[in-house]
Amino acid sequence: MEPQAILAFLGLVAIGSYLQTISGFAISLVIVGGVTALGLAPIAFTANVVSFVALTNVLVAIYRNHDHIDADIMWHSAAGVLLVTGVGLWLLGHMSVNAVDMLELLLGFMILISGTILMIHPHPLKQVSGKGMHLIAGGFGGLLSGMFGAGGPPLVVHLYRQPLAFSIIRTTMLAILGMMLVIRIGMEGVAGNITDDILELSALGIPVSIIGTLAGRRFPPPASDTAMRRFAFALLCAIGLSLIVGNL
Repeated sequence: MEPQAILAFLGLVAIGSYLQTISGFAISLVIVGGVTALGLAPIAFTANVVSFVALTNVLVAIYRNHDHIDADIMWHSAAGVLLVTGVGLWLLGHMSVNAVDMLELLLGFMILISGTILMIHPHPLKQVSGKGMHLIAGGFGGLLSGMFGAGGPPLVVHLYRQPLAFSIIRTTMLAILGMMLVIRIGMEGVAGNITDDILELSALGIPVSIIGTLAGRRFPPPASDTAMRRFAFALLCAIGLSLIVGNL
């Protein structure tokens, strides 16, 4: 990457890390979508870099809150991730060669839908979902993680409906995202797709991600939850629409 492109990438890392810390997800969507919309790097390359950066963000975010994790939800969702991530990676590899425009269009629609999800306030279920639903939600997350390095949206839809304290929902979601990223990195490592360029750019992004995460924890925005949702919604919609319009 050129120096200007690296600075733009680091800016997206900072914004995404801050938003993820206060909302529970967004870092991968902001970085992958922003980098792709600006034409800085291919989706496959960016998704691998984001995997390392986002994993650091997750580890820092849950370091002091790991006792809030719902282990049952986490392990069953992680099983779904493990089963389907490989399918997402295969689709990414195939479309990166044969259907780049379609891949970017799908990314745009996924980001647009994810932005809309942020504005939805789902009614809680009367009881916690069964193991099968956790597995299915993890599977959909694994599919999107494999394709775009951004598997958060299905987990947001699923977990935000659970009749649990917000601290449990948020920390459990971050823990699942962390396991999702470890699985993705492991599979890409075995396939030989983690190159020196990816590691070098990740090394630059990780400190910025840590700073953004700590800033989100120490300096939460002086705005209501609704206002922050609207900001994230607007940002994600702008990124999604730019990708859709650019590929139609």
